[in-house]
Amino acid sequence: MKHFRKKIIKYIGICLAGICLAGNFLPLCEVKAAPVWPTAPGILAQTAVLMEASTGSVLYSKEAEKKMFPASTTKLMTALLAIEQSRLTDTVEITHDAVFSIGWDASRDGAVEGELYSMEDALYAILLGSFNEFTYAVAEHVAGGDMDKFIDMMNERAKELGCVNSHFMNAHGLHDASHYTCAYDLALVMKKCLEYPTFGRISNNYNYTLPDTNKRSSHAIPQRHKILNRTYKYNGVFAGKTGHTDEAGTCLVTAAERNGMTLICVVLGNALGTDDCYTDTMSLFDYGFDNFEMTVASSDEGVKNAFPVLFSDKEAFVHKVTSDLSISETTLVLPKGAKFSEVFNKCTLTPIVEMQEGENVIGKATFYYADRNVGTADIIFTSDSYQIVDPAELYLREYKDTEQFDETQYRILAGTLPVEEEKAPDLRPVIIGYIIGIIVLLFGIIILIRIYVRNKR
Repeated sequence: MKHFRKKIIKYIGICLAGICLAGNFLPLCEVKAAPVWPTAPGILAQTAVLMEASTGSVLYSKEAEKKMFPASTTKLMTALLAIEQSRLTDTVEITHDAVFSIGWDASRDGAVEGELYSMEDALYAILLGSFNEFTYAVAEHVAGGDMDKFIDMMNERAKELGCVNSHFMNAHGLHDASHYTCAYDLALVMKKCLEYPTFGRISNNYNYTLPDTNKRSSHAIPQRHKILNRTYKYNGVFAGKTGHTDEAGTCLVTAAERNGMTLICVVLGNALGTDDCYTDTMSLFDYGFDNFEMTVASSDEGVKNAFPVLFSDKEAFVHKVTSDLSISETTLVLPKGAKFSEVFNKCTLTPIVEMQEGENVIGKATFYYADRNVGTADIIFTSDSYQIVDPAELYLREYKDTEQFDETQYRILAGTLPVEEEKAPDLRPVIIGYIIGIIVLLFGIIILIRIYVRNKR
């Protein structure tokens, strides 16, 4: 028995040595941990999105593309079209339809038929007071009195902004089963609104006094947004719009800025009669400002790391290259502490029939961190002459029937194969090593069993 134990120990040693030996065949390779996106807080809203305004990067999403009733947050689109399609000095008339087509239980200021306001005053009434008769009158004015035309303008503008799940049926947001949008789309509308200083200046007011008109005396209108009217205090909030109906619940769109970063928060479907939309919004803003920061991605080294294919094969993109490719100066929104080396990109080339003298945008790069879009940049080539450019054709002309020709590279240039973002670590040597180790172990066990059976006999 003592002899048997020695043999068992001996064979166990052989097995362990075999496993170790198999491990020695494995290459010394570091498997990098995948980038991790910061953990977000829980919220009560049915759907929500947190977007960085300058890049359009989505930092948080909760069913952000789900169809929802928007209530009076619809008025953001109405205000956007009014700012884009009219002058602040235009005269807006409160028409008969503006007064009498709106239910008397809806939000209204008591404007009377024939009353005249400037467009600027009407926008204050829409964005602060959320008054429906003003909203209707502004929509009529922008569309030349044709409300159906204005609704078409709303839906067309939504498509232009990249909205993915919106269909408008009116200018004010009173319930209609066919009138809907989603949190992501409202963030896109708000993002565009913020590009106009007029919008931020009007929206960011505690209250406003409508002046005397041809029908009524001056009177104050309150700000309904409870952060903007200081019911709740949150540093950096400067614009927003409220909304609520029985069908939509409570809805809120808000913008805040800190340290050069502007965030847009949309929460939809909170319970009526509560302030959950405000606590959700502040919680998401805390998440955004505490966990993310803006990073400039414009250094030469950063460009070359981001576009290795472009820089290693310039001639594949332009003939007789006279300068390096570059990217437009761009800012990415990244988790705090993230490294640019952890950012990957997808390049999309833009077909150019004729290269113009000077800067030519030949494509776009979209940056990703932890599979999240964190920003975009234009790919630029500066030319000192006019040229005809076809990347795939030029590559074929240069390298066809040579040893340098690479079918994969050609397909990338032709747009039939995406640029590889990141090569996954080659785990085949690791797997082979473990298989060898397991085989050695099983072989040792079989020998031990045979020795045991023989000794038994």
